[in-house]
Amino acid sequence: MALSARSTSSKASEIVAARETDYVAFLHRVPFALDAFNLGFLTGFREDCTYQQNQYTDLELPVGMLDNDFRNPDLTRYVERFFRYEPQVGVIGDAYSVDEVEEYVAAARDIQASYPESELVIVPKCRAAIHAVPEDLIVGYSRGYADKLAHEFSEPTDWRGRRVHILGGSPLKQLKVIQQLTCPTLTGDPPADIVGLDWNGLHRGAQFGEFWTDRGWDDSGRDSDHVTVRKIVRYSLGQVREFWQAHGVWPESTLQDVGVEYAYRGPSPSDIESPACSECSMNVWSTERGPYVAEYDTGDLCGYCSYDCYFTHRHRNQLEELAGEQSVYFPPA
Repeated sequence: MALSARSTSSKASEIVAARETDYVAFLHRVPFALDAFNLGFLTGFREDCTYQQNQYTDLELPVGMLDNDFRNPDLTRYVERFFRYEPQVGVIGDAYSVDEVEEYVAAARDIQASYPESELVIVPKCRAAIHAVPEDLIVGYSRGYADKLAHEFSEPTDWRGRRVHILGGSPLKQLKVIQQLTCPTLTGDPPADIVGLDWNGLHRGAQFGEFWTDRGWDDSGRDSDHVTVRKIVRYSLGQVREFWQAHGVWPESTLQDVGVEYAYRGPSPSDIESPACSECSMNVWSTERGPYVAEYDTGDLCGYCSYDCYFTHRHRNQLEELAGEQSVYFPPA
């Protein structure tokens, strides 16, 4: 009985370890990607996109994951862009045959020669392709809106014992996949190692005032004047993180776990680098009340001589404060 108890305990520990990911990715543009990064998500974009950060000055946001343009795939182009962005995770392409797997493996070996620590994903689109991907590479399990979803051409046993990245699908759908690929079986099949997952559907709901919860979409933000799309996406990201933490999937080694502090402090007049008003160039210290100070999601910290200058500059440049009202310092009356 003691041996059986130890064996059961060991199997349970194996499943717990298999379900905890190394990363949870969110691929989108800024400022949504910036909020996700600050919450500990792995951020990035598809190779035909960028963070669209040209309007944001001095913004440094690493490309953690680079997805391929699955509607217009070009392996040579993808490899070139991988070397340009140097991501941590690369989804090389969708393999509809064993021959395509061989092409992607050759590209993966070229990348690994320069980036041996990178995590490379090949997405099988037929059963034979799953088994053709070498064990040291990650297989991508399609669960989102792809033309062929993994469960349509394979069985859970095909993925067990492999390192797996789940592509797309809401957390509730992804959780079912994780459970299928890691739960104990009568035949003692090893669990899949769930290396990572991604889902980018939060923005679509946020455009209609809906945020994601573990009970489904909530539309209570639809009629709220004070709610913005960004705030809804940020709230949904927090809900996703809490969901994965509750199910033992969220990685322990996130940015916050290494001591990064995300509690927002808010700006003060002493933070201003230049005494010139960001709108009219007047000396902000020459006014009776002192400077107005605002910190934006672009990373800029601006000082103003008056509320009118603050409002005009922010509105004309379509700027958004980093953390709502906390990010604006109004001098006392």
